[in-house]
Amino acid sequence: MRKVGALLAAALITLAWAAPASAHVGLVTSSPGAGTNLSTAPPEVSITFDDELDPDLSSFRVTGPGSIEVGGGEVDLTVADRNVMIGPITITTPGIYTVTYKVAGVDGHRLEGGFSFGYQATTPIPDPTSEEGPDTAMSEPHPRISLILLGALLLLASTTILAWRLERS
Repeated sequence: MRKVGALLAAALITLAWAAPASAHVGLVTSSPGAGTNLSTAPPEVSITFDDELDPDLSSFRVTGPGSIEVGGGEVDLTVADRNVMIGPITITTPGIYTVTYKVAGVDGHRLEGGFSFGYQATTPIPDPTSEEGPDTAMSEPHPRISLILLGALLLLASTTILAWRLERS
């Protein structure tokens, strides 16, 4: 009976260890905010996420009217949590500006998305909650996470079968 308990405890510890690996990086806030129409041109864009970012795989760019790039940025290494990207922009023309980002959490999970804001815009700014345009974040699981979870599931299944066989004998 002790062996069964030890095996089940090992399986539960493995699953508890694997569970945080399934957490995914997500957008928390941005400045300028999605959907805002500003009367003064912002000097920079700042985007905050809910998890640590991989600096080598995370960046954003900002485009304006005519798809002209006006700036971009990367992970701010001065922020202890490394969950903020920041970068300068140069805006001189009124209109709608689009921020598109590609980020990777340190767990390997990748996220692509974007949002729009206006500077003295005279046309409606796309709704950040719509299913169309750059305002929709696209997320994809990382293969390493899937393998970890599959391994944990196989360990749990084999431990359960072994425990059942030991109980029967």
